[in-house]
Amino acid sequence: MSDRVLVGDVGGTNVRFALAEKRGGKIEIDEFAKLAGDNFETFDDALRQYLEDTGLNPKRACFAMAGPVRDGEVMLTNRNWHVSAKRLCSQYDFDDIQIINDFTAMARSVPEHSSDYFEEILPGEEIPDLPVIVAGPGTGFGVATLFPLGDDAWRVLTGEGGHIAYAPRDTIEFDVASVLMREQGYVSNELVASGMGLEYVHSAFCEVFGREMEDISPQAMRQRADAGDEMFDQLIAMRAKAVMGAVGDLALANGALGGVVLAGGVTERIVDYLRRPDAIARFRERGPMSGYLANCPVRLMHDPEAPLIGAAAYYAQETLW
Repeated sequence: MSDRVLVGDVGGTNVRFALAEKRGGKIEIDEFAKLAGDNFETFDDALRQYLEDTGLNPKRACFAMAGPVRDGEVMLTNRNWHVSAKRLCSQYDFDDIQIINDFTAMARSVPEHSSDYFEEILPGEEIPDLPVIVAGPGTGFGVATLFPLGDDAWRVLTGEGGHIAYAPRDTIEFDVASVLMREQGYVSNELVASGMGLEYVHSAFCEVFGREMEDISPQAMRQRADAGDEMFDQLIAMRAKAVMGAVGDLALANGALGGVVLAGGVTERIVDYLRRPDAIARFRERGPMSGYLANCPVRLMHDPEAPLIGAAAYYAQETLW
């Protein structure tokens, strides 16, 4: 038991737990569980449920949380949970708990995955030893920059990059962004592209297109778009262009010619829209600097367990586990 570390991925929708272990130099996980966040008043309650269900008594843990972390504490961005490593250690008799941002874990997982886990969105050539942007929308919009340090060591820089201001570029986007600005005040890439903002974006599109707002799931929106509904096609296209524009901005700002890795559930559901010429243009067309990103590759990572692997990899590197 002492050789295993409890890892967690805590987002705005779900809480995932697992035990991580190093086997033959590779991180593997077992005792996986996925819990709905709405079923718990606090993260502490979700952790208690997992430990009771499994009968486990781990002494070390690394939890990846969807929010800004400071001094071992975090308030989740899209759920009213405050989490403290000190409090958890006291309550559950842990020897050590590390709390990190969820996209720190997502980014740190990238070097741990083989090429089989990645789908090409835009072809290109990674330049070794340069930063990699890891970003994408799920419930929120996570952003991290992955820096190679050599000798299989990595450093991850995280912030709240998903809350960078959204930049509309065409008539429909300006009209929709104007409605969002009137209703929400500040319009971020997270508001436009992520799950938490979809209802607001849908409402704004209905106003722009002169249609009644209806209760409709993201899956049904996609079905309408595929059937030729212009409004829903434009809505999904706007979200895809927001993603590609945002990661292009981030790559340009960070000199991230090591490539871009997209992640997040929303990203996976709109992958064909990310490949549309207008979305590709948002990534590559940079005025006099357009050539800078011309050969920068964009890949999509497929692994729902990636943040758990990344949390374990982070813990291993930082604590010499």
